[in-house]
Formats: sequence, C-alpha cells, structure tokens
Amino acid sequence: MSKNAVVIDDDADVRDHLTSILEGHGWQVRAAADAVEGERLLHESRPDLVLVDLVMPGRSGVQLFARLRGDDRTRDIPIIMVTGIKDQLNIDWKEVVGRLRARVPDGFVEKPVLDPAEFMRLVDDVAGGRATAPAAG
Repeated sequence: MSKNAVVIDDDADVRDHLTSILEGHGWQVRAAADAVEGERLLHESRPDLVLVDLVMPGRSGVQLFARLRGDDRTRDIPIIMVTGIKDQLNIDWKEVVGRLRARVPDGFVEKPVLDPAEFMRLVDDVAGGRATAPAAG
C-alpha cells in the first residue's frame, strides 16, 4: 500500500518541489494552493501526512493547523509546517505556532528545501508507523 500526502502551499514552485521529492520516494501526493482546497482534499481522502505552508493569503497555515487539530476527523494526522517566515518576517515560526492552544505540529521545515535527504528523514520520522511502508525482508 502506498503512502499518501497532501501538500498545501500558495507557491506553485514549492508545491512542485515538495511533490517531486515525495513522489521520488514512493509517496502519492495531492496538492492545493490554499488552505480551503487543502482542507477539502483532507476530507475527501485521509492522508498519512500533511505539509502546510505557515503563511498563505486567506486562511493561513496557522489557522488551518488549528482547525485540523480541533476536528476529530483530522486531529491525529501528522502535520509538518513548511515555512520561510523566519526570513520573511524575522520571527521564529516555533514562537508563532507555540501560541496555539492545540498540540504543536509534528515537524517543521524551512523553505527552500535544499537537502531532499534531510527532508525525507523528517518526513519518515513524522509519518512514523502511520504511513504504510514495504515490509523488511
């Protein structure tokens, strides 16, 4: 059985880059350009992992994260926040997300993702036993 992820980012280049890395490691990926479309994809078919941009126009990644953690159908899906906010706003993303009352995200990755191997180690750590991997033999 394959592993499924949803990538939510308003930057098409980032979506394409993350999708390419994940697909190159056997993941099936659905992508969305905004939080509303991303949330719709999550409810259509539950993924093993969600990667969401922290800062997006309209509903932000922080708002989406809070909604997902507050919904019984999505609260346990592993979430990695993808962000360039530290460079954009000169603030620490952990500080922003730490203000939420919900559980913190399962992982964080800074944009741009320059090291695919490091990114995939994070994905594997976060997805853990939730993603179906081939049996070792």
